Amino acid sequence: MQSLIFFIIALSLLVVVHEFGHYWVARRCGVKVLRFSVGFGPKLWSKQLKNGTEFVIAALPLGGYVKMLDEREEPVADADLRQTFNRQPLRNRVAIVAAGPAANLLFAVMAYWFILVFGVPGMKPIIADVAIDSPAAMAKLEVGDEIIAINGSTTPTINSLLQKMLQLALAGETVTLTTRHADVETEKQLQLPEIGLDDAGTLLDRVGFRPVQPDLQPIIGSIVVGSAAEAAGLLEGDQLLAADGLPLDSWQAWVELIQQKADTAIQIELLRNDVVQHVVVTPQADENGVGRIGAAVNTEGYTIPADLQAELRYGPLAAIPQAIKQTWQFSVTTISGLWGMLMGTVSSDNLGGPIAIAQIAGDSAQQGLITFISFLAMISISLGILNLLPVPVLDGGHLLLYFFEWVRGKPLPESVQIQGQKIGLFLILLLMVFAFTNDIARLIG
Repeated sequence: MQSLIFFIIALSLLVVVHEFGHYWVARRCGVKVLRFSVGFGPKLWSKQLKNGTEFVIAALPLGGYVKMLDEREEPVADADLRQTFNRQPLRNRVAIVAAGPAANLLFAVMAYWFILVFGVPGMKPIIADVAIDSPAAMAKLEVGDEIIAINGSTTPTINSLLQKMLQLALAGETVTLTTRHADVETEKQLQLPEIGLDDAGTLLDRVGFRPVQPDLQPIIGSIVVGSAAEAAGLLEGDQLLAADGLPLDSWQAWVELIQQKADTAIQIELLRNDVVQHVVVTPQADENGVGRIGAAVNTEGYTIPADLQAELRYGPLAAIPQAIKQTWQFSVTTISGLWGMLMGTVSSDNLGGPIAIAQIAGDSAQQGLITFISFLAMISISLGILNLLPVPVLDGGHLLLYFFEWVRGKPLPESVQIQGQKIGLFLILLLMVFAFTNDIARLIG
């Protein structure tokens, strides 16, 4: 229920942002907006604004729309013709249609700006282990090195380092790491392996180093629905004592064991409600053959040691270009992912529908305001990018029609536009069915 509530909050907010972009530019262009609806179906609440627009909250919060005065939809009085959308010059129609996706991208910039000004706590990226003959070893990285910058861009936390490394690894670049060891700063050249989006979870393994991790007790904090952990009967609060007879003294030891035991049954001894119990769990292999069970650690009451604490934070002005950069980078990553799915180089299993988004919304909200806002930023970017796809019925499809109108000097025949809309609607429905299928497959394991 909590996931559903936060899903509705997230979707409604982002729909309002998107549709307000259309609305605001339409009003600036002199177009009369008849209705601004959040959701579809029966009205739950409505209010008539002073400018004549009816603001509506509808029963089905799975989208929204802005209805403008248009001769193609209903008769229009002669006195109102200049306020119709269809009579606007081409540049105005392009601006109105593009304003929705643009509003989503602007929202992401503002969200990232807030996050960067507020500050994102984390742990310092200090190397705990370097694999022999790995790219990290060839770059002469050493245990105890703190990576303070990559290509001149500061990396105060592990997450900020991973984010920048992933973006650069998609192209397999050689990067310059600035490290600090015993107060001495050194620049080292690291050849990043070229990876795809499906390989993001194994980036550090391929590079060949492991950062210092918090010394967390092996206690389960949450279970993913439909996961191997749920199938095995593991519960939140279970304290893991041993695996195949070997004692578990930390969560990291548990993670390393699971990763190495893909598709292999493990005998687990655990403590539940002060009673020792035994279960069998079989980690599922991911796309890279790494074992996963779908369980997260319990961090309640844990505090990062003072010498490992760090924070990614910028001043109000310095945060602006950084927020724009993050929005741009995630946009490029999203487009690369969509293109990869189309070309078959990225697994289509990564595509999620409303169920997956609802689960992520609930999980991110539980992790705090900053995590939830970051989730909103990413979904807003995805919504903006998807709406720009050149598919009829989407904003990108309308922009494509306007491009042909600009080239021809007149609109395409109405019959062609209608057929295009039918094809576009079919493609969108097909995509929705596919996304729902992925969601259901995840739920049933």
